[in-house]
Amino acid sequence: MLPIPTTLSTTEIESFHDDGYVIVRGAFALDDALAMRAEWWSELADVHGILREDRATWRRLLPDLRRAKVSPIQRAIETARVRGVIDDLLGPGTWRPPKDWGRTIVTFPEAGDWDVSTEGWHWDSPGAWHRDAVNGLFVVSFVGSIAPRSGGTLILSGSPRLLARHEARLTPDEQRADFRTQKDRFHGSHPWLKALTGKAASPSDRVAAFMAGETDIDGVAARVVELTGEPGDMVFCHPTIAHSASPNRGADPRMMRIKQQLMTDAGLALANRAVPPR
Repeated sequence: MLPIPTTLSTTEIESFHDDGYVIVRGAFALDDALAMRAEWWSELADVHGILREDRATWRRLLPDLRRAKVSPIQRAIETARVRGVIDDLLGPGTWRPPKDWGRTIVTFPEAGDWDVSTEGWHWDSPGAWHRDAVNGLFVVSFVGSIAPRSGGTLILSGSPRLLARHEARLTPDEQRADFRTQKDRFHGSHPWLKALTGKAASPSDRVAAFMAGETDIDGVAARVVELTGEPGDMVFCHPTIAHSASPNRGADPRMMRIKQQLMTDAGLALANRAVPPR
């Protein structure tokens, strides 16, 4: 059992365990986020010829920003509040500050309709590493403003609990299957998940079907949530949260960092096979 929380409320921690995520507004300073954003634009101009003031230069960017990933300014993300949130979710003394805060992702606006994707749904950390305790986090940090329908990552609320229940029903041989097989089995485990991931006929209005309200799946409230926010906001997710990219149909580029696996020492040991998953 984790100690009494110091930063998050009991309700927020319960929501994290029920839904798989908690949103923390203003987790790090707005001025620091804007300074990071300025660095990103500088790299876009210097390396890719993409200019903030010239929308004609904006185009799809396949690689993540490299200078921004290792820039010392990212240390500003690790505020006392952020450390407190991680302590509340993982336990104090169980984790170490990351070398970096993850991928540096820029997604420029493109024309077209916005919809909930059928493709790309996945999770980044094996469930076997988190059966006894939450041994990591999937962390999203907002460097720029991300409005609805502007490329914010889609997450599946409730998916960590759904995945844990699904994996508990598998045989040992099934649990050892490759990730693609594991993913296909999970996506095919319920009609709602089949429709979400394109394994069954899609509803005519996917936004209404998957985002407007919660769907009960074996007692778990499931819903697709679009991560939006302002510079300095952060979202702390369970490491097995199911998520997918979404198109940017807004006016500005999506600028966010995603730390796919901020692991505890126990989680790193599992990842390094020092302790084999059970």
